[in-house]
Amino acid sequence: METILEEHKVAEIKEILIQQRDLENLSRLRKSSAKERIAKIKAIEKYLLQPQKQELWLAALHKDLGKCKEEALITELSPILTAMAHIYKELKYWMMDEPVSSPWVMAGLKGKIQFEPKGQVLVIAPWNYPLQLAINPLIHAIAAGNAVVLKPSEIAAHTSAFLRQMVEELFAAQDVAAVEGGIPETTYLLEYPFHHIFFTGSPAVGKIVMRAAANHLTSVTLELGGKSPLIFDGTYPIDAGVAKVVFGKCVNVGQTCIAPDYVLLPKALKDDFIAAFAKQVERFYGGQGAAMQQSDSYGRIIDDKNFKRLNDLLEDALEKGAQLHMERGVDPEHKFMSPVLLSNVTPEMKVMQEEIFGPILPVMTYDNLAEVPAILNDFEKPLALYMISKNKKNRRFILENTTSGGAAVNELMVTSINPNLPFGGVNFSGIGKSNGRYSFVEFSNEKGVVQRTWGSFSIVYPPYNKTLVKWLSRIAKW
Repeated sequence: METILEEHKVAEIKEILIQQRDLENLSRLRKSSAKERIAKIKAIEKYLLQPQKQELWLAALHKDLGKCKEEALITELSPILTAMAHIYKELKYWMMDEPVSSPWVMAGLKGKIQFEPKGQVLVIAPWNYPLQLAINPLIHAIAAGNAVVLKPSEIAAHTSAFLRQMVEELFAAQDVAAVEGGIPETTYLLEYPFHHIFFTGSPAVGKIVMRAAANHLTSVTLELGGKSPLIFDGTYPIDAGVAKVVFGKCVNVGQTCIAPDYVLLPKALKDDFIAAFAKQVERFYGGQGAAMQQSDSYGRIIDDKNFKRLNDLLEDALEKGAQLHMERGVDPEHKFMSPVLLSNVTPEMKVMQEEIFGPILPVMTYDNLAEVPAILNDFEKPLALYMISKNKKNRRFILENTTSGGAAVNELMVTSINPNLPFGGVNFSGIGKSNGRYSFVEFSNEKGVVQRTWGSFSIVYPPYNKTLVKWLSRIAKW
């Protein structure tokens, strides 16, 4: 695959990188006030909410992903505005030095944590929520006082073009710049010694980003994915519980890093779950299979490559003995694919080895809830874990015996919303945390500062007093 960048593009990107890296420029950004940083973020808010601009990004999302206006407002704009409001309220406190206590052996020394911007950062955004997942890390990087290079996803080409236009209209390149393009541009950027890289995408590409960052010992935040499980225990009303599942799996056509990737439920609940799933799909979208193509509320697969990938996953599972439930509707020309359920899935099927990232939902069964942690242990640690249950004991058992980046009980798709909670994966599903102050800290250097206010260490200067050292060691328990 071609990864060589054209000379004129190299010169263009290089000029941006040099302008941002200038010592005076980074010093200016570092010294900027909370008010100045918030003004930049408010400029983005105002831009997005202008009626003419809103029509542009809504049209871009519809062209890229088939998103209707309502879904775009709920899943793209709403999280952005929530994050912005939180920054406006909290940034001045985040920027304050944080005093810390000192042990008695440091008597006379005062300690604090000072937050300073990391400097020049790269934000690599994904295609599945191309507006939200570009702007949210961008505004937190700005809040921390950094110079930012934003690399939108070329796969969501229309939204990428909107983001570049927005950045160019609002910011000088030395503050924020957007670089459009594909693998050549990304490869070139990853060769540069940024001070931090924030990447959202697949674990496979996350490994590439991490390897590139290691060449410069650049810190990284990796928001990845994995196979997020959904656990039913049979104690929750079936229709209400399955309605949550249908929403979580079908919003953005399942192209969500925290969408449920497979379901675990009691064997006795399997047929009821399948029937309820079909019922809720018909309620939400006016039918199942091909009939769903007429719904304004159901989106499309991003591109031909991912459409083929999903179809291959499904065909592989069926060839290996999986059972298909619900009507199947596909239209390759318009990248339409209806949701389906699979049962009788086995570990050798690709659908159980890879993150699905689409409207296919495998259904697995268990005899006893005690089996579930061992089943989950066969997979990498997920970004999200969901449980639908009214039984407190069962909920506690699952939360205490499983590991995931985040967890939600009796609701789906909410682990990334609350700006007071950390969002991120664990190991395979991600490194680092984001949201609110967690994002601010990711984009900052937490510098420990110690200052002598009285006294000195002169009593322990050489030549050493053995009696004194012995006395100190007893008290300090060295």
